[in-house]
Order: sequence, then structure tokens, then C-alpha cells
Amino acid sequence: MLHISNFVVGILLFISSVHAQVMDTALYQKYKSAQNTFNRFEKEHRGTVQGANHRISYLRWGANTDKVFVWLPGSFLSAYDFYPFAESLVKAGYCVLSVDHYGHGLTTIPERDLDFWDFADDLAAVMDELQIKNAVVGGFSRGGYLATAFYDKFPDRVDALVLEDGGSVPFKSLFKQMDAAQIKTFFESLEPPVEVQKLLFDVYRSEYEIYKNIDQIDGSAQQWQIFGSIKHKDNNSFLYHGLNAYMNMQDSTHYAQLLNKPSEISRYASSIVRVNPIATYRSLRVPILLIDAIGENDSFDAQEGNRQLQSLHPDLIQHQLFDCADHNVHFSCPEDFLKVLKDFLIRL
Repeated sequence: MLHISNFVVGILLFISSVHAQVMDTALYQKYKSAQNTFNRFEKEHRGTVQGANHRISYLRWGANTDKVFVWLPGSFLSAYDFYPFAESLVKAGYCVLSVDHYGHGLTTIPERDLDFWDFADDLAAVMDELQIKNAVVGGFSRGGYLATAFYDKFPDRVDALVLEDGGSVPFKSLFKQMDAAQIKTFFESLEPPVEVQKLLFDVYRSEYEIYKNIDQIDGSAQQWQIFGSIKHKDNNSFLYHGLNAYMNMQDSTHYAQLLNKPSEISRYASSIVRVNPIATYRSLRVPILLIDAIGENDSFDAQEGNRQLQSLHPDLIQHQLFDCADHNVHFSCPEDFLKVLKDFLIRL
């Protein structure tokens, strides 16, 4: 019986090994298919421009340079963030640019300490290269603050602004509205489990390892877009290695330093608290669409600040509230987001 048992165990181990190899083979084939899809799309839509300060990567849909919509994604997102909506705007007559800002997507972290206004110079260089004089500039979260910095520096190049849960109120004011318990909960959320930190911020031997790990979390058909965030250096691959530290948001201690002692950190990291929407939009000359998430678990309550901003320019500012999301409206309720966006653009 002992020999039979060992034989059976051996067979089971062999079957398990073969099954794992089949699964790995299937996953690798899925990886190669996703890679091919990504490469075809990139060939048609990807562009890069050497700006005044740094090389900027972007995706482009459409060719009309008279009506242009520029999208600036939020933290840890890439230019593919606007992929679900781009073609709809193209059909409405727009050229769409979705831009990877510093350290995001396929734009690397600059070696010099550049800030949001330096990025504004680089975005202007992208527009110049593409012979775009003016654009509607939109952004989500951090991207909203980048959009405000761009308007601050180049108001004459902006036809209108779309600010989704970012860029319309001073960043630090969002925390002044939190009580001690809310702030404690927020800071605790900044430090994810070790395995999540490893997945997001480690360096890997190949992009296949990253794809395999991401696929275990999200095996959706759109997973090919993850390649739009994978960078390569010294024969290694990584997603967001160094990005959390670049933003000075890697843990609660650094985040508190960002909020309370911005003069002690980098120009880039402190940019988000140095953007002053109240001052920038005091002499507003273009329409703004404020997209405000007010879902149950909304950490950043900007309602009052947005209402105050709208009261300064009621003829120019449209304030839309969405209870379907606690932050990312365009992800949680894409159809509602697209409808409000297109309605706004039609009226320009």
C-alpha cells in the first residue's frame, strides 16, 4: 500500500504541475495578446514631446487643432484614464490629448526638482508642437491642481476648465474640515498591506511579472492598458517605484509633513499645497465645470469651497454634484460623467 500511495501522490503532483504549466502558458499567451493590443494602440495614438523642462508622453485621439480637450489624470493614473471617453469627444468634433504628467504613465520622474508650473511650461510645449493655440483643460484630483496651475500661468491658452474633485479649493482646506477620527482613518489608509506596496512599488525582472500580479487582481479585458504605466530601467520593470516618495505621500509622517511643513520638502511635492485656486480664479475669464463627488465615504469634502467659488462667478461656473462616487466620478459613474461633460462642451 505504501508504494501505491507514493505512486498516487506522484501522479497527483504531476497533474498539479502540468495544470500549473497550462495555466502559466495560458496566462503568458494572454500577456502576449495584451502586449500586441497595447503596441497597436500605442503606434496609432502615442506621442512624446521634449518640453522646456522634461520629456512628456501623451495619447492623442483626433486631429482637429481648433477644438481640443486636454485631460490630466490623477495620482497613480496614466493617459489611459481617459480612454473610455475619448472617441465620444472625437465624434463631437474634438481632438483629445490625455497627458502623462511627471512620474505617471510613460513620463518618467524628472531628475531635477520641477513643480506644477514647470509642468505647465512642458504642457504648453506639447500644445506648441501639435500647433494647438488653445484648449479646454480638464483634470481629476491631482490633475485638477495641475490644470489650475496651467491656467495660473497660461490663462490665454485656456478656453474652459473641467475640474473633477481637485483644483478648485486649496488642498490643505480639505483636511481642516475633518475631525480627529476622520484624519486618523485617512492617514491609516495611506499605508496599504505589505503585499500591495510590493506590487505597486517594487522593481521586477520583467513586465510579465507585473502583468501576472495585476491579472490576479483584475483580469478584465482592458488589462492591456496596464502597459501604459510600466516603465523600464537597467533591465528591470516597475509600475510606481519611487512615485509615492516623489509626491511625499508614502506614509502618514510624510503626508503630515506635506500638509504642515511644505517649505521643508521638494518643490514638486509641495506644489499641490502651493496651488491657490482662490487667487487664480479671482479674475476668472473662462467657463469652469466643477465635478464634485459627494458619496457616502467622501474623504475630501469640497462642497462649501466649490459653492463659494461659484458665487464669485455664477455666470461662468457650473457646479455638478455626484452622490454615486466618493472621489473618482468618471470611474464610478462614467455615463453620468460623460453626459455632463458633453453638455458643458456643447455650450462653449
